Amino acid sequence: MSYAITGLALLAAVTLVNALLTFAVIKRWRATMAAPAPAAAVSGPPALAVHEGDRTPAFTLHTPRGEVSESTLTGHPALICFLRPDCGPTRESLPGIQRWAEANTPSGARLVAVISGQPPEAGPLLEAVGPLTGLTATEPPNGPVAGAFGVRHHPTFVLLDADGTITETGIGQGSLPALNLLTA
Repeated sequence: MSYAITGLALLAAVTLVNALLTFAVIKRWRATMAAPAPAAAVSGPPALAVHEGDRTPAFTLHTPRGEVSESTLTGHPALICFLRPDCGPTRESLPGIQRWAEANTPSGARLVAVISGQPPEAGPLLEAVGPLTGLTATEPPNGPVAGAFGVRHHPTFVLLDADGTITETGIGQGSLPALNLLTA
Protein backbone atom coordinates (compact mmCIF):
# COMPACT_ATOMS: atom_id res chain seq x y z
CA MET A 1 0.00 0.00 0.00
CA SER A 2 2.86 2.42 0.75
CA TYR A 3 4.14 1.99 -2.83
CA ALA A 4 0.78 3.04 -4.21
CA ILE A 5 0.65 6.14 -2.01
CA THR A 6 4.24 7.06 -2.91
CA GLY A 7 3.44 6.55 -6.60
CA LEU A 8 0.33 8.72 -6.38
CA ALA A 9 2.24 11.43 -4.49
CA LEU A 10 5.00 11.37 -7.15
CA LEU A 11 2.40 11.54 -9.94
CA ALA A 12 0.69 14.48 -8.21
CA ALA A 13 4.04 16.30 -7.84
CA VAL A 14 4.92 15.77 -11.53
CA THR A 15 1.43 16.93 -12.56
CA LEU A 16 1.76 20.05 -10.39
CA VAL A 17 5.20 20.91 -11.88
CA ASN A 18 3.81 20.32 -15.38
CA ALA A 19 0.85 22.63 -14.69
CA LEU A 20 3.15 25.37 -13.31
CA LEU A 21 5.43 25.16 -16.34
CA THR A 22 2.43 25.25 -18.69
CA PHE A 23 1.10 28.39 -16.98
CA ALA A 24 4.56 30.02 -17.21
CA VAL A 25 4.78 29.24 -20.93
CA ILE A 26 1.27 30.61 -21.54
CA LYS A 27 2.07 33.79 -19.60
CA ARG A 28 5.27 34.31 -21.62
CA TRP A 29 3.45 33.65 -24.89
CA ARG A 30 0.72 36.18 -24.02
CA ALA A 31 3.35 38.80 -23.14
CA THR A 32 5.11 38.20 -26.44
CA MET A 33 1.88 38.45 -28.40
CA ALA A 34 0.90 41.67 -26.60
CA ALA A 35 4.26 43.37 -27.29
CA PRO A 36 4.34 45.74 -30.27
CA ALA A 37 5.67 44.23 -33.46
CA PRO A 38 9.19 45.26 -34.45
CA ALA A 39 9.35 47.98 -37.06
CA ALA A 40 9.11 46.53 -40.52
CA ALA A 41 11.98 47.09 -42.87
CA VAL A 42 11.45 50.09 -45.07
CA SER A 43 10.77 49.01 -48.60
CA GLY A 44 12.22 50.79 -51.56
CA PRO A 45 15.69 52.04 -52.25
CA PRO A 46 18.11 52.90 -49.44
CA ALA A 47 18.02 56.53 -48.39
CA LEU A 48 20.62 59.20 -47.72
CA ALA A 49 20.58 61.89 -45.05
CA VAL A 50 20.53 64.48 -47.84
CA HIS A 51 17.82 65.01 -50.43
CA GLU A 52 17.34 66.89 -53.66
CA GLY A 53 16.91 70.58 -52.90
CA ASP A 54 18.97 70.45 -49.68
CA ARG A 55 22.10 72.52 -49.20
CA THR A 56 25.37 70.61 -49.10
CA PRO A 57 26.14 69.57 -45.51
CA ALA A 58 29.31 70.85 -43.87
CA PHE A 59 32.30 68.60 -44.52
CA THR A 60 36.07 68.74 -44.90
CA LEU A 61 38.03 66.27 -46.99
CA HIS A 62 41.84 66.22 -47.12
CA THR A 63 42.99 65.55 -50.71
CA PRO A 64 46.35 65.76 -52.52
CA ARG A 65 45.26 69.22 -53.76
CA GLY A 66 44.44 70.41 -50.24
CA GLU A 67 41.25 70.59 -48.23
CA VAL A 68 37.91 70.36 -49.99
CA SER A 69 34.78 71.53 -48.23
CA GLU A 70 31.27 72.58 -49.15
CA SER A 71 32.49 76.19 -49.43
CA THR A 72 35.37 75.36 -51.81
CA LEU A 73 32.91 73.68 -54.16
CA THR A 74 30.62 76.72 -54.29
CA GLY A 75 30.69 78.33 -57.70
CA HIS A 76 31.15 75.05 -59.55
CA PRO A 77 28.82 72.14 -60.25
CA ALA A 78 30.20 69.05 -58.56
CA LEU A 79 29.74 65.32 -58.42
CA ILE A 80 30.67 63.70 -55.12
CA CYS A 81 31.22 59.94 -55.45
CA PHE A 82 31.36 57.67 -52.41
CA LEU A 83 33.22 54.53 -53.46
CA ARG A 84 34.48 51.36 -51.81
CA PRO A 85 37.46 49.34 -53.13
CA ASP A 86 35.95 45.88 -52.57
CA CYS A 87 32.61 46.74 -54.16
CA GLY A 88 31.68 45.29 -57.56
CA PRO A 89 29.12 48.02 -58.36
CA THR A 90 31.79 50.64 -57.58
CA ARG A 91 34.11 49.09 -60.17
CA GLU A 92 31.25 48.87 -62.67
CA SER A 93 30.45 52.58 -62.17
CA LEU A 94 33.98 53.78 -63.03
CA PRO A 95 33.34 54.15 -66.80
CA GLY A 96 30.28 56.32 -66.07
CA ILE A 97 32.27 58.45 -63.64
CA GLN A 98 34.99 58.82 -66.26
CA ARG A 99 32.45 59.88 -68.91
CA TRP A 100 30.98 62.45 -66.51
CA ALA A 101 34.44 63.83 -65.72
CA GLU A 102 35.40 64.05 -69.39
CA ALA A 103 32.13 65.80 -70.28
CA ASN A 104 31.96 68.22 -67.35
CA THR A 105 35.32 69.01 -65.74
CA PRO A 106 36.65 70.95 -68.78
CA SER A 107 33.86 73.50 -68.18
CA GLY A 108 34.78 73.87 -64.49
CA ALA A 109 32.75 71.15 -62.78
CA ARG A 110 34.43 69.35 -59.91
CA LEU A 111 34.63 65.61 -59.34
CA VAL A 112 35.22 64.57 -55.73
CA ALA A 113 35.88 60.92 -54.86
CA VAL A 114 35.58 59.75 -51.26
CA ILE A 115 36.95 56.21 -50.95
CA SER A 116 35.89 54.19 -47.94
CA GLY A 117 38.86 52.23 -46.66
CA GLN A 118 42.52 52.48 -45.77
CA PRO A 119 45.05 53.64 -48.41
CA PRO A 120 46.70 50.20 -48.90
CA GLU A 121 43.41 48.49 -49.82
CA ALA A 122 42.19 51.55 -51.75
CA GLY A 123 45.31 51.70 -53.95
CA PRO A 124 43.84 50.26 -57.17
CA LEU A 125 40.70 52.39 -56.86
CA LEU A 126 42.81 55.49 -56.17
CA GLU A 127 44.83 54.70 -59.30
CA ALA A 128 41.65 54.35 -61.35
CA VAL A 129 40.01 57.55 -60.11
CA GLY A 130 43.16 59.64 -59.60
CA PRO A 131 43.63 60.61 -63.27
CA LEU A 132 40.04 61.92 -63.34
CA THR A 133 40.44 64.27 -60.37
CA GLY A 134 42.93 65.37 -57.77
CA LEU A 135 40.06 65.72 -55.33
CA THR A 136 40.28 62.17 -54.07
CA ALA A 137 40.79 60.97 -50.53
CA THR A 138 40.27 57.93 -48.36
CA GLU A 139 38.44 57.86 -45.08
CA PRO A 140 37.58 55.03 -42.69
CA PRO A 141 34.32 53.16 -43.32
CA ASN A 142 31.43 55.33 -42.09
CA GLY A 143 33.88 58.22 -41.86
CA PRO A 144 32.99 61.86 -41.23
CA VAL A 145 32.23 62.88 -44.83
CA ALA A 146 30.12 59.76 -45.49
CA GLY A 147 28.40 60.45 -42.17
CA ALA A 148 27.59 64.04 -43.15
CA PHE A 149 25.80 62.79 -46.26
CA GLY A 150 24.30 59.69 -44.60
CA VAL A 151 26.07 57.24 -46.91
CA ARG A 152 25.53 53.60 -45.96
CA HIS A 153 25.79 51.94 -49.38
CA HIS A 154 28.34 52.11 -52.19
CA PRO A 155 28.62 53.53 -54.69
CA THR A 156 26.64 56.65 -53.79
CA PHE A 157 26.53 59.79 -55.90
CA VAL A 158 25.55 63.34 -54.98
CA LEU A 159 25.28 65.94 -57.74
CA LEU A 160 25.52 69.61 -56.72
CA ASP A 161 24.77 72.74 -58.67
CA ALA A 162 27.08 75.77 -58.59
CA ASP A 163 25.39 77.31 -55.54
CA GLY A 164 25.79 74.15 -53.43
CA THR A 165 22.26 72.80 -53.74
CA ILE A 166 21.87 69.06 -54.16
CA THR A 167 20.21 68.47 -57.51
CA GLU A 168 20.30 64.67 -57.68
CA THR A 169 21.35 61.67 -55.61
CA GLY A 170 21.79 58.03 -56.46
CA ILE A 171 22.81 54.83 -54.79
CA GLY A 172 24.27 51.91 -56.70
CA GLN A 173 25.83 51.40 -60.08
CA GLY A 174 22.44 51.43 -61.78
CA SER A 175 21.81 54.97 -60.55
CA LEU A 176 24.27 56.51 -63.01
CA PRO A 177 21.81 56.56 -65.95
CA ALA A 178 19.00 57.75 -63.65
CA LEU A 179 21.17 60.66 -62.51
CA ASN A 180 21.76 61.75 -66.11
CA LEU A 181 25.36 62.38 -65.09
CA LEU A 182 26.50 63.36 -68.56
CA THR A 183 24.86 66.78 -68.18
CA ALA A 184 25.71 68.57 -64.96
